[in-house]
Formats: sequence, C-alpha cells, structure tokens
Amino acid sequence: MKTLIDTNVLLEDISVLEHYSPAVICLPVLEELDRLKISHDNDVAYKAREAIRRLKESYVEFDIDEVDLEKTDNRILDYALRHGYRLLTNDLHLQLKARAVGVEVENYIPQIENYTGYKEVIFGDEELASWYEGNKNNNWGLINNQYLIVKYKDTYVGVWKYINGEFKEIFDKYIDSKMLGKIKPLDLFQRCVIDSLYTNQVTVVKGKAGSGKSLLSLAFAISEIERGNYERLIIFTNPVPVLNSAKLGFYPGDKNEKLLSSNIGNMLISKFGDKVAVEMLVNQNKLVLLPFSDIRGFDTSGTKAIIYITEAQNLDVNLMKIAAQRVGEECKFIIDGDNEAQVDLEVFSGKRNGMRRLSEVFRGQSFYGEVELKNIYRSKIAELADKM
Repeated sequence: MKTLIDTNVLLEDISVLEHYSPAVICLPVLEELDRLKISHDNDVAYKAREAIRRLKESYVEFDIDEVDLEKTDNRILDYALRHGYRLLTNDLHLQLKARAVGVEVENYIPQIENYTGYKEVIFGDEELASWYEGNKNNNWGLINNQYLIVKYKDTYVGVWKYINGEFKEIFDKYIDSKMLGKIKPLDLFQRCVIDSLYTNQVTVVKGKAGSGKSLLSLAFAISEIERGNYERLIIFTNPVPVLNSAKLGFYPGDKNEKLLSSNIGNMLISKFGDKVAVEMLVNQNKLVLLPFSDIRGFDTSGTKAIIYITEAQNLDVNLMKIAAQRVGEECKFIIDGDNEAQVDLEVFSGKRNGMRRLSEVFRGQSFYGEVELKNIYRSKIAELADKM
C-alpha cells in the first residue's frame, strides 16, 4: 500500500522518506511547505526548506490532481506543460511541482567569479630575467592591492603587490604574541595574508578548513592588542548550526556562556588552548563577543578595536552590511570564511552571500586586501577529508 505523508511528519523527520516506499506527496503538502519556508519561526522555516531540498533528491511519487491557476507558479507550469517547454528555474519548490506534472526542469547555475585577491603567473627564463631587471608592467589587469604570485617552472619565487600603479615586492613578516607564540607564513599565500593584515584596514581571508585563516587572523589580533596598538578584539558571530546537523536546544547561562558553548567558543578555545584563557580575555575586556542579533546600533567610533568575523560565509548581504557599518575609523576589520564550500544555510548561498558581496564592493580600494589560502596544514586526514 502506498503511504501519503503529511507536512508535519516531513518537518519532524525528513528521513521518513527512506522508510516508506513508495511515498506519496500531494499538492497541499507542497503548498504548505512553500508557505512555511518563509515562516517567522527560523526553526520551522529551516525544516521546511530542508524538506523541499530532500524531496527533490528523493524518489517519491506526487499526486497533483487539482491545481490552483490563480497562483503564478502554477500558471507557469501550466504554460510549460501545454507548449511542451523545458522549465529553467532555481526555485526548488517549483522544480518539485514541475517533476510532479511531467515538465522537464533544469537548475540554473549562475557563473560567479571567484576572486582570490591574487593572480598566479609562470615565467620562463627571459620573462623572469626581464622582471628582475625592472620591467614590471601590469600585463595581467591587476587591480589596486591585488597580489601577483610568480612561479618559475614549478617553483614559487616571490610575491609582489600592485599598489598605486607599481609593483612592490612582499617579504615574509612574522606575527609574534605571548599567547600564541611566533607565527610565520607556511607558503606565499599566507605571506600575502600577513602582509594584508599589517597594511590594510580591511582584510578578507578565505580558505578551506585547516588552511590557517582563523589562526593567522587571531594571532595578528592578539599580537596587536599585546603591543597596545589596539585596545580589544570584538567578534561578531552568527552561531549557525553546521549543515545537516541537529541542534542541541537550549544552552544555560548568560550571553558569553551561551556563545562559548557554540561554534565560536569551540574555535577560540582550540586556538587559545583552554576555556580559562578565553574567559580571562573576556573579563579583562580585551575580548568582546557579540551575536549579530545585538549589533545594530553598536558603535566603535573613537575606539581602537579589531573587529573580527569568523565563519563569515554564514552571513547574507544585509548582515554583512550591518557589520561593516559598525567599523570606526580607527578600527581594523578582519573577515574569514569559506563561501565556496562551508555555507551552512541555503539563504546565505550564491549572490545572497554577504562575504561575496563585500568583496565585490570593496576590492580595489586602497585599504582593502583579500587572499584565498590554497593549502591545508591541519593534518593529512583533514587534507584527504577535503576530497570527500
């Protein structure tokens, strides 16, 4: 016997699709999921979007017998069906209904430029000799504050930054602090990150898990605070659950205790060694943790602070805009994340991603640097896991 599945079951346990086969989904259920995906209850909205996504990936039967042609989506489907057209749409809900009525459907993947903050070039013997003789023309269309990473055959030979119409060679700099010790760049890409942290007011560090983006950012911030160049580190955090993970529910304690029990707390504890070290910084007012829900109206004007956002891939354009608007003239702004592979909610993906949009608006400014790290240093296991 076939099983018709109700909306509330899909919201509670989407794995039900694996246990009932064949499962049948009727049009009212699809319409209710479409309504719930924009619910004011974030948990319900997330579950509805996840149910729609999983329905698209699962083998289920659809029962569409009565279609309300007052709805725009249904009129589009009816038109495609009557004329035998293929439908191009990124709306998962509409894709499901198209599949249900037998309309061929295709997902549109927009071509989005991945700006890395540098260009890699390979020189031959004559090109390298000419380069070191001083013939440094911008033949690659670099924009202001973009890096040029030069290879000779299979070997990296150096880094230059294109700034104010000229190329400036970048050498290794170190980050040294009592708390985290001496950090030196492990490759030319990390060399670019450290240079940007020292020379730019705004730096975006991108890279895969284990590439060193958070370690370099935090080490620099703590070093600058120890030296008295800045007063405190202010971290804006958006504690989004990891994609497809289950929430643990309520955390006891005040704001800081809750945040230190979330992903931002785990990251800080792993870098600083233990929870006591993190709590000491908080108690000394050298570390301030602010959830994005509380940052509107927060003003850093007249404060020498380093504003830091980690896991910035989990911000939409509006949240990133609000964060950038908090940055005062005497502050540094450091952003790290991986908007290519570690986005945990669909609402933060593609052109809606705030990290991507900030890059589009800020790149080329005299105070802005961006670098994508290429190599994973955490462990061989982490490096191999990236291929999963």
